[in-house]
Amino acid sequence: MPGKNRERAENYSEFEEDQGGFVNMLITFAILVAVAALICTIVWKTTHKEPRTQIGNVEVPVSPSLSETLVAEDELGNQSVSSDFAEKDPVNGDSSMAFEAVDEDVTAKDAAVIRIQPSTEGITTVAGQLRNGQFLKRVGINRETGWSKVIFDGNECYAISYLLTTDRDYKTKEPEDPDNRVMTSDGYVVIFRDCDELVTTEDYVNLRTEPSTAQGKATVSAQLKSGLTARRTGISIDSGWSRVEFNGLVLYVVTNFVKDVTE
Repeated sequence: MPGKNRERAENYSEFEEDQGGFVNMLITFAILVAVAALICTIVWKTTHKEPRTQIGNVEVPVSPSLSETLVAEDELGNQSVSSDFAEKDPVNGDSSMAFEAVDEDVTAKDAAVIRIQPSTEGITTVAGQLRNGQFLKRVGINRETGWSKVIFDGNECYAISYLLTTDRDYKTKEPEDPDNRVMTSDGYVVIFRDCDELVTTEDYVNLRTEPSTAQGKATVSAQLKSGLTARRTGISIDSGWSRVEFNGLVLYVVTNFVKDVTE
């Protein structure tokens, strides 16, 4: 009996040694897997940095769709990230439009009309104009519609986002065509982009010698009546004015008062 007990004890001791070796092997394998996972995570984060941009004084991540709109070519043809917005015509709305809250100073790249409503329809909603080197506080951005909410004379107003910049050192670039930048007698800058189309009106509309109504009837040079057409050669989405050729003269008309009849 003592011999059998001894044999059992030896067998049990060998079993414990086998079990202990297996457990140690499992622990070692788990440690190796954890180390490999950590190395992979470090390598991935190093080679796949999340795109980020500067909003005010805070650096924040940007979604892929937003980063695509923020990428612009610099003068050397390289791709660089900018906090400015791609140029596209804004979508008209009203003050109920939702805005992402921001807190930053902005100036105009050249000149930007400030409006009491986020809409370019008509000229009656114009509150003023921001020029390059002048600064306003931007408190909201609607990226889908292309509008920014700014504080102007203590009131919440609106401006087209792509006309603004947070770069305090931004200097206005010379226009490719000097005729596309017009200064009115009341000090507004109106920037046109070229187009070529025929326009008419449903009743009649005044054609003026400058893109402004500040001088009243003094700047009315002709009238465009229903059934007649004028050739529109320039349009300013921001200001709401169009440049037309009529009877050999270069004149200006409120964009909302005419319609395209080119076809």
